[in-house]
Amino acid sequence: MSNSSPSSSSPPTSTSTSARTKEKMDPLLRDDFQLYFRVGLLLSVSIYTAIKVNAVVPDPYLDEVFHIPQAQRYCLMHFKQWDDKITTPPGLYLLAYVYVGFVQTVLPIYRFVLQNIPTFSTTPTGWETKPGGTSTFTHASLEHCSTVSLRFLNVIGGSIFIPWLVYEIYLYVHSPYHQVTPPPIPVVVVAGPGPGGSLADPKEVEKAKRRTELPPGVGPKEPAPKVDLIQERINYESSAAQTAMNVALFPLLYFFNNLFYTDVWSTVFVLLAYRSYLLYSPWKSAGWSLLSLFFRQTNILWTIFLVLLSAIRILKRLHPPAPSSLLNHHPLTLSAILGRAGYGGMYDPSILHADVSDYLKSLLSIVISAYSNLSPVLIAIEPYIYVVSLFGFFVYWNGSIALGDKTNHVSTFHPVQLFYFALFTLLSTPFVFLTNPITLLVTTVKSLLGSPLKAASTVTTGLLIAGAVHQFTYTHPFMLADNRHYVFYIWRRTILSHPDAKYVGVPLYLLSSFLVYRQLGVKAPALPTGGRPINPQSSAVVYTTHTITFLLAFLAATAGTLVFAPLVEFRYFVVPWVMWRAHVGVGGGNGRKVWGVDWRVWGEMVVFLGVHFVTVKVFLEREFLWTGTEGKQRFMW
Repeated sequence: MSNSSPSSSSPPTSTSTSARTKEKMDPLLRDDFQLYFRVGLLLSVSIYTAIKVNAVVPDPYLDEVFHIPQAQRYCLMHFKQWDDKITTPPGLYLLAYVYVGFVQTVLPIYRFVLQNIPTFSTTPTGWETKPGGTSTFTHASLEHCSTVSLRFLNVIGGSIFIPWLVYEIYLYVHSPYHQVTPPPIPVVVVAGPGPGGSLADPKEVEKAKRRTELPPGVGPKEPAPKVDLIQERINYESSAAQTAMNVALFPLLYFFNNLFYTDVWSTVFVLLAYRSYLLYSPWKSAGWSLLSLFFRQTNILWTIFLVLLSAIRILKRLHPPAPSSLLNHHPLTLSAILGRAGYGGMYDPSILHADVSDYLKSLLSIVISAYSNLSPVLIAIEPYIYVVSLFGFFVYWNGSIALGDKTNHVSTFHPVQLFYFALFTLLSTPFVFLTNPITLLVTTVKSLLGSPLKAASTVTTGLLIAGAVHQFTYTHPFMLADNRHYVFYIWRRTILSHPDAKYVGVPLYLLSSFLVYRQLGVKAPALPTGGRPINPQSSAVVYTTHTITFLLAFLAATAGTLVFAPLVEFRYFVVPWVMWRAHVGVGGGNGRKVWGVDWRVWGEMVVFLGVHFVTVKVFLEREFLWTGTEGKQRFMW
């Protein structure tokens, strides 16, 4: 983050004023106390839950029977031994190897304190599986590589890394006080005219821009209310910290803090890659993207997501959008859009005010603009191209995207998964959409049926959804064979309750898709009035989010993650949901605030904690037996 000059306000006259007080006068000064406080609370809840879970379920459960023995092989440095039933790469086990080495180095210090300070009379239970094992970094035994120890690795990832990363992303995306000033565009990028080079003749570009801009004085006038900049900045940080805590508490993700599954750390590495992208560090971002592939192969779609965003961002930096393309009520004509695209300019209006034709215009604009600036686009996406190429080589060498047992993981075209995700997101996060019911109803009706074109688009979309439901509703054998997962009961009581029951969901899929994907456009905050100006090119809000191109990139990554998965598995929704939640505004930001945070965000936290309490209680207390299977069975996501 850039360090700007101090505020123009006169300095305090009192000599006793501390440097900290002076710093607080800077409206762009960042204070992360709100995050630290919430992470502390989150860790307390997580550790308490982990203690309860490990006391009742000390042995590996369900998929842990594959993951934990494989991690223990790695702890013994048997890296060539591999369980063929595991279909994901070895990232979690490699991370466990490093983590256990760290524990083996640090725990002797704890023992020393234990022996020399009488008040410490207890030892951590469940952390050692072989008495007398080595405490060095040689990993020569299974000491510290027990079930309890390995599960605690996810407590760290889910309760520290995820809230920190979501907090950072939320600030960069939503807050005008926490933007990143981009590095200068390299000279090699801006040298050379014409298509396939980089920039066209600057004089011609200016002529094209003037032809597509509105006359002076036309367009809405932005109000300039006086605001307390310091309080506004603090409110953004409070909202970011609470949103980050809510994302970490998301029941579908938070539950797996207590088990040794790949979900938590897969999400962490995707968020690390996206954060580095926002910080204009493409090589670091590509490195995190590569590491994310060691946890889930489908994370390659989020690498492609970053490829698309990187290409769009460099185009917008080279050719900032004409003012007319940013006005909500004055869309450009197709000829004007294509004319400017030939010189590199893009058409990328807000999601909130776009119709079907705008998506077509935006797509054409992207293609033509990218061709006109092929060299800078290739330079911008170069780091990610290496990652995608390496992954392509892996798929070619492996013969499939899946490792191990490929027979039960055959890709199947399953487009209805996108609608399941939209409905799941709407039902799991209703507070995000809460606003005045009349306003919500009027806005929805106007957006879906407000003109003949919109009505025709809505009817066509409904028919397409109905066709997809009719043709591509699958029931994977695993869903009906395993009654330990909630999806088993949901599926039997909905889709399988009647031969035509699946069609009942069509209007729900249409409405939820509209609300969920449209919510990504709420709401690009205004720049602060007064104080120091912020470089407009540094705004992640203006240049990478809340617009059609961001939605298209998000849909491409989400569809690639879900559409080819034959099994309806809620865990597949985790990364798309986290990325979605980090970008959406809450009701336009006009709701009543409690301690600087919209009350709806507090309501979301209460609901998530309630669901977490119920699901953990059911998991621990509602036990049952399977004939021919050892051990007690439990219900879980």
